[in-house]
Amino acid sequence: MTNMFQRTCRLEISVPTQIVHVVGTELKVIVDRCAPPQSKSFSIKCGPNVHYKVTPPAGDRNAAPYPLTPNSVLIVTMDAVSETANDSKLSVRYYGEKTESLGDAVLHLTAVEISLDADADRDGVVEKNNPNKGSWKWGPKGHGAVLLVNCDSETTYKKTLDSEVDEISKVSDLQDMSKMILRTNGPAELPEGYKLTMHISQTTSENVRVFRPRTNAKKDDVWKHKLLKLFLKDYIMVVGTDTLTQEVPYLGGKTELAVFVEGLRSPDKDFDGLVTINLSLLEPCGKVSEPFTDKGPDFGYVTRHALNEEVSSLDSFGNLEVSPPVTVNGKSYPLGRIIIGVAFPTVQKKYMTKVVQDFLWAQKVQEPIALYSDWLVVGHVDEFMTFVPAPDRKKFRLLLASPDAGYKVFKSLQNNGHGKAEMFPGLPEAISVNEILSDKKLQAENRYVQNCIDWNRDVLKKELGLDDEDIIDLPILFKVLEEKTGPRAVAYYPDMVNMIVLGDKLGVPKPFGPKVNGRCALETEVCSLLEPLGLKCTFIDDLAPYHKLLGEVHCGSNVLREPSPFKWWNLEL
Repeated sequence: MTNMFQRTCRLEISVPTQIVHVVGTELKVIVDRCAPPQSKSFSIKCGPNVHYKVTPPAGDRNAAPYPLTPNSVLIVTMDAVSETANDSKLSVRYYGEKTESLGDAVLHLTAVEISLDADADRDGVVEKNNPNKGSWKWGPKGHGAVLLVNCDSETTYKKTLDSEVDEISKVSDLQDMSKMILRTNGPAELPEGYKLTMHISQTTSENVRVFRPRTNAKKDDVWKHKLLKLFLKDYIMVVGTDTLTQEVPYLGGKTELAVFVEGLRSPDKDFDGLVTINLSLLEPCGKVSEPFTDKGPDFGYVTRHALNEEVSSLDSFGNLEVSPPVTVNGKSYPLGRIIIGVAFPTVQKKYMTKVVQDFLWAQKVQEPIALYSDWLVVGHVDEFMTFVPAPDRKKFRLLLASPDAGYKVFKSLQNNGHGKAEMFPGLPEAISVNEILSDKKLQAENRYVQNCIDWNRDVLKKELGLDDEDIIDLPILFKVLEEKTGPRAVAYYPDMVNMIVLGDKLGVPKPFGPKVNGRCALETEVCSLLEPLGLKCTFIDDLAPYHKLLGEVHCGSNVLREPSPFKWWNLEL
């Protein structure tokens, strides 16, 4: 088992994929995802700075090409930074029964080193990539950086606490802050669309601010820069009050950028004193409630009222799920873990209401997991994930919506002579398999959606202790709509992952897929994935009442379930 951070990466036949790879992490490629129909094996070529291993390993280490299985995974690493963008390459070639070539998938790689460092060992030096920088431990042998609360005043008149002033008026104020260093090493510029972003939670924004110096002006802009300094502050706030996320500059080459962290509050009854500041490398996005009335006996519920906050669709119940019981790295969650969707790490200010988030994050027994769901129009986690019972392994499977799995079904239909078969047969929306596969804009939109889902896949695997064998990809395509706040996705046809689970019986949205021998090909595929687990699928027509109104079966139903016999107060935290 590797301790490296793994990130899922997708490939596509005949369309090169560009990826920025952070040295010290792993890229994971599910090889079977983009394989052409009838693929039986594959081979790999790569440059000298790219390393890979195939799992499960072939019985014959000298076997070339590798046999292709549904579990074939390619782990890719790089150990040196790139000199220029996209200067490394890895290609996968797929072969048929007679080792005839069926297509190539190419990955262009840019390797960079990125770290956001603090004085984690408390010796006065901000060391690089201290393994304990993300946690806190008390004592002389403890770890975690110490943050100062800026509670003095640098002004000599009209005394005001520095923490109550929104800007740095004197350089001496930096001495009252804790230093972090953003270290980067790589090509002069990142590939187009990539950016570094610093982000904090809503709760943290009340307790901390981060400032950075303005980056140096170009030599030919010196006089212009000096003139601007008369009007602009030397240090600007990156994140803090009302600013949860902001881009930070990637300076190119081997560089260090000092940033300064200002504590705003001391620990109190509602604040344990711990804050977390995150740095993310973001990929280009691509162009692309009614009151609850059940108040019967023994039915408990909790209400939180949002004061001076705008309630959004992220506050709905479709955006609040709970996993089955899991054990992760030795820690037991017998009542599962809360799962919510948030806007992180985008810049659009659409969040689950703070009063609701604060309540959920206070639930220690079912410690929450935050997923990225704001790429959807509605923004609910139940639009791309659910859980179903299983007789083996962890006693459940995680189901994820997968455009890649959807395209695999449609390509297989076309390859087997069913290209003229229609989605939504007999309905005004009818469209053939050939037309769907020829829509380049739709393909680009679904590449973006798959990347969003893969980001969440990696989070769920880590936070729930899952392996790929615990996950089933359901064939679902999406389309992207242009909203006022940017592009957002909705299901192209009824979203089968948005099902209702009643023990071993599943109420699944009817997808209205192309028919082969009188049966919906999408229903056939889903049944082939779920019925071996002892599950029975009933497909429900929700096209008019729910799907066209941006909902599905799960959105329009609820289940009264038997409570767990586990006594939550017996959990050892």
